[in-house]
Amino acid sequence: MRPPNARITRELSRCAQMLVCALILWCAVGSGQSFAQSADDARFRETYRRQYEALKGVAPDMVVMELRDRIELVASRGSQVGAASVAPRVRSFETALLQNLQRSVCGGPSTSTAQNPSAVIEKIHATASVQNLNMQASDVAELAALAQRLLDGQSRERWCLLKSMDDIR
Repeated sequence: MRPPNARITRELSRCAQMLVCALILWCAVGSGQSFAQSADDARFRETYRRQYEALKGVAPDMVVMELRDRIELVASRGSQVGAASVAPRVRSFETALLQNLQRSVCGGPSTSTAQNPSAVIEKIHATASVQNLNMQASDVAELAALAQRLLDGQSRERWCLLKSMDDIR
């Protein structure tokens, strides 16, 4: 037979677990706001600027490869499974991002997303949410710089005709 305090301890433990779960959920929901505000963060801007400048003069197809590598890193973070298992997630994210960017670039004024990094950041965050990829602010900054370089390297007409990022040359 357990002492009377064991029941109370068990109940308190269960309450503490529920509180921790609620706190984690609250933080996860709040992280969506942090991405919206991350463009105002000095570290975010510096990471974006550094990545964007590092890509100056890099061939667009190599920027696509760098984008894929970065997505693979995010998709496999914390996983002990080989890289081959994240390839479908990488391609899925890449396709969804291309479609999101095309909707924005091809459906609006000619300067809508192509010259607006915050719109690119928004599209990356939206794509990550749909794809269930947990990204840190530095991931979003680097992917935004990569995507912006890709946008800058293609004419609007060419961008709107892309079926896949494999077609970027």
